[in-house]
Parts: sequence; C-alpha cells; structure tokens
Amino acid sequence: MHSRIKRLEELAVSAAELIDRLKEENEVLKGQVQLLGAARGKAASNTAAARELADFRVKVRRRLERICAKIEKANDLQPGLFEEDDER
Repeated sequence: MHSRIKRLEELAVSAAELIDRLKEENEVLKGQVQLLGAARGKAASNTAAARELADFRVKVRRRLERICAKIEKANDLQPGLFEEDDER
C-alpha cells in the first residue's frame, strides 16, 4: 500500500512539473502568435500600400496622356507653337 501511495505522489509531482512546463511553452507560443499577427498586419498594409501606389501611377499616367493630347491638339491648330526654331 505504501508503494502505491508513493507512486501516486510521484505521478502527481510529475504531472505538476509537466503542467508548469506546458504553461511556459504556452507563453512562448502566445508571444509567437502575437509576432506573427503583427507581421501579417504589416504585410497586409504593405500590400494595400503597393496597390495604392499602382493606382496613383495609373492616374498620373492618364493625366500625362491627356496633357500630351491637349498639347498635340494645340500644336496641330497652331503650327510652330511648340516647335523649336531650328530652321534659321
């Protein structure tokens, strides 16, 4: 009977140690989850920033195309307006 009680005490101590170790590992894993969440949020914001930059570039390109078209139209209506004086 004494050996059974001693064995139960050993199992209880072993289980308590295992629980403590698992708590420590759980804290480490929680920290890693927080870091991964922050990295994921940062990556998502970078993706949004990249899309925003691409949209801005498209808008600027369209504006430049419109301006170039207006300049060409004005040049067609008034020949020599935007040409250099290389003919002298």
